[in-house]
Amino acid sequence: MNKVAVIGECMIELYNTKKNVYKKTFGGDTFNCAVYLKRSSSDIEIEYITVLGKEALSTQMIDFFHKEEIQTTYIDRLSDKTAGLYIIHTKDGERSFSYWRNDSAAKKLFLTNSLEKIKLDLIEFDLIYFSAITLAIMSEDGRRNLYETLDIARKNGVKVAYDSNYRPRLYNSVSSAKSLHVEALKHCDIFLPSYDDEKELWGDVSIEDIIKNANCSEVVIKQGEEGVVYSFDGKRAEVKIEKLDKIIDSTSAGDSFNGAYLAARLENFSIEESIKKAIRLAAKVIMHKGAIVPKEKNE
Repeated sequence: MNKVAVIGECMIELYNTKKNVYKKTFGGDTFNCAVYLKRSSSDIEIEYITVLGKEALSTQMIDFFHKEEIQTTYIDRLSDKTAGLYIIHTKDGERSFSYWRNDSAAKKLFLTNSLEKIKLDLIEFDLIYFSAITLAIMSEDGRRNLYETLDIARKNGVKVAYDSNYRPRLYNSVSSAKSLHVEALKHCDIFLPSYDDEKELWGDVSIEDIIKNANCSEVVIKQGEEGVVYSFDGKRAEVKIEKLDKIIDSTSAGDSFNGAYLAARLENFSIEESIKKAIRLAAKVIMHKGAIVPKEKNE
C-alpha cells in the first residue's frame, strides 16, 4: 500500500446554501487534495499533518478526517490556539474567500512535539505533498524544519509534490512570496501549479518559463478551460478539456485535480491518463457547492 503525507492547514468552512443560511463543514487546499486522493484510491494510506486547537471544532475536524479515512498520527493540539475559519463567496461560479485565521494552530506546523517523529517516519512514505499556502502560514523556523525533513525524505527515495497556490494576502510583499516559492522548488520532484497563480505572482510568464524555472522532473500546469500542459523527463505535451456550460463553485477545482492526479500516478498510470482522470474529477467537484463533494456525488 502506498503511503502519502499531506501537510497543511484544514479550516472550518462556511458556504451559503440559501439566503442567509450557511452550512458548516471543513476544508483547505491541501486537506481537499488529501480527501480526493484517498477517494481516488482505497489502496493509498493518507496521513494529514497539521496542528489544531483543543476546542470542540478542532475535535469535530479530526472526526471528519477519520470519516474520510485520513489518519491523524502526527497531529498535535495546542490549548491556546484554534482552527481557522473561512467563508466561500461565489459569483457566476467563481469563488472568493473571507478568512479568520489569526489564532490558527496550523501556524505552528513543524514546531510542535511530533516534529522528531515526523522526521524519522516520513522516510518510509512514498509521497509528501504541500503547497505555498502551507509555507505562507508557517514561521521561518517551521519552514526550515520542513525543508530539512523533505531533504532527508528525498534522500531516502520519497517523492515530494508541491502546488504554488498563490494567495497575495498571506505575504508582506510580492518579493517575499517569490523568494518563498523559489526556495520551495529546491525541495520538490513534482510541481502542480495553475497558470493563473503563476501569472499573478510573476506577471507575464510563459509556460516555458514555468517549466524551466521549476527544475522538477514532473510539471503539470493547470490552465482552466485552456486545458493542461505537462512536462515529464524532457517531453512536453498538452491535454485539452471540454468546456462546461455552468459552474456552481470553483472551490477545490485544483485541489481535487491534484488529488486524483497523484493517486493515478502512484498507481502507475501514465502522465496523460492521470491528467484525464484528474480532469474528470475536477469537473464533478465544481458542480457542487463547497470544497468537499458528498461521497455519493464523487463516484
